[in-house]
Amino acid sequence: MPDIIKQFERGPYLSAALLCEKVLDEKDGVKSAIRIIDRITRTQIGPNPSMEMEPFDYSVVLLIKFKSGWARGVHTVKVQIAKPSGELTPEITNSVLFEGEEDRGIDIVGNMMIKLDQTGIYWIHVYLNDVKMTQIPLRVTYMPQVRQLRGGNPLQE
Repeated sequence: MPDIIKQFERGPYLSAALLCEKVLDEKDGVKSAIRIIDRITRTQIGPNPSMEMEPFDYSVVLLIKFKSGWARGVHTVKVQIAKPSGELTPEITNSVLFEGEEDRGIDIVGNMMIKLDQTGIYWIHVYLNDVKMTQIPLRVTYMPQVRQLRGGNPLQE
């Protein structure tokens, strides 16, 4: 068995990694991911919309959940986004502490503002101690829509 697999045989275990609109943290400690996002469609409507997508900022929440298994101590979680072109954004790192029983864990909830300047799939890579645990796809599509102006109101059909 490869060493990398042996390293995580007893934990920590990734139990969730997703993008959503918001995360509710209830009084009893239970979290709810609201409106899970894996696809964004950008539209531009007008008589002469650009055929190229204009860059825009998109607000999203990243939820990562780990269960400790038999892992203990401080570990490093790293997130890095790969654009459709393959260009990598600067990485974001966070230290986490695994302690207690093996079914306990940690939740990372991060508000992110992503600059979307390309169409295609953005991959959000999630690493634990420099080992890739998963990657989350986010597809961005662009839909220019030609609509003729009538009566001075550009959106009236």
